[in-house]
Amino acid sequence: MWTNQTCTLTSKDYAILETIHDRSHMLADPARQILTHKLDTATVVFCEDIDANIVTLNTRLRYRIGASRPQTAIITQSPMDGMVGQCLSLQTARGLACLGLAEAAAMALPGVDGSPPERLVVEAILFQPEAARRDRLKQELSRPSLRLVHSAHLDIDPPPDRL
Repeated sequence: MWTNQTCTLTSKDYAILETIHDRSHMLADPARQILTHKLDTATVVFCEDIDANIVTLNTRLRYRIGASRPQTAIITQSPMDGMVGQCLSLQTARGLACLGLAEAAAMALPGVDGSPPERLVVEAILFQPEAARRDRLKQELSRPSLRLVHSAHLDIDPPPDRL
């Protein structure tokens, strides 16, 4: 099912998955299978080194299940109240499957109760926090810095000596 499936995780995302794994009794069986696979096969990189086309925690992406219409969601660590349909939690098989996948990559999700597997495709990364952070830093560093062109202290005559 997942033969040769590549997965790249940030060190932060890997640590979060390890914590979820330690509490895996809260996960359904398909999600637990995906989680174990990701932890066993992941390539772990620093946050600064992750490619902009990889799904990380808090990434907004467009994905599709099978031949259905594409959906947009944010990968979150846990379910968020009030954001129904806008988030994919890492506590679900779909959320776990997306994490670490590259843009245009696909993964077969295990079927539940004997149903056939679903094919999940990451169509586009709309926002990745690590890439946004790098872009913001690059902009800040490319701004012209201030430089001293005149010092008022050099033009002031010394005060007269007081008796």
